[in-house]
Amino acid sequence: MGNQQNDQNKTGSFMIGIVVGSIVGAATALLMAPKSGRELRSDISSQVETLKDKSGEWKETVMEKGSEITSTAKEKTDQLRQAAVEKGNNVAETVKDTTEKLRGTIKNTTEQMANSVKEKTDGWKETVNENVDQKAEQVEERTDQADNALKDTNDEIAESGRNG
Repeated sequence: MGNQQNDQNKTGSFMIGIVVGSIVGAATALLMAPKSGRELRSDISSQVETLKDKSGEWKETVMEKGSEITSTAKEKTDQLRQAAVEKGNNVAETVKDTTEKLRGTIKNTTEQMANSVKEKTDGWKETVNENVDQKAEQVEERTDQADNALKDTNDEIAESGRNG
């Protein structure tokens, strides 16, 4: 696209050069030629007419080139816009896919962690219940032992009170 603009700029500069060169050349030729006033005016008039015709042609050429440049720029803009839209859609689709994958991974990981925590909690609960049951049995045995020891002590006191 940059080369095309450079070519178009060169064409425009060339056209301006032709116009300016023609005007300077025609004026120089008319003014330097040894002619009478009437002939000089007639030559100037005819050169002006020629210059008007040529400038009209050049104007048409410039307008055509301008239209071509505008058309080319519009096509390139449309192509670039379409490419940008496609790239944007591709990026959006990639982000959407990645988000869905990440969401699934997070969900699976969360479920695994929840199951692991539940298993650990259930295991700890069972261990605590077993320990509580064991301690309760030990307390009950010691209570029975203490009751028996107290009963034996009471019996000894009662027997020593009878004997004594």
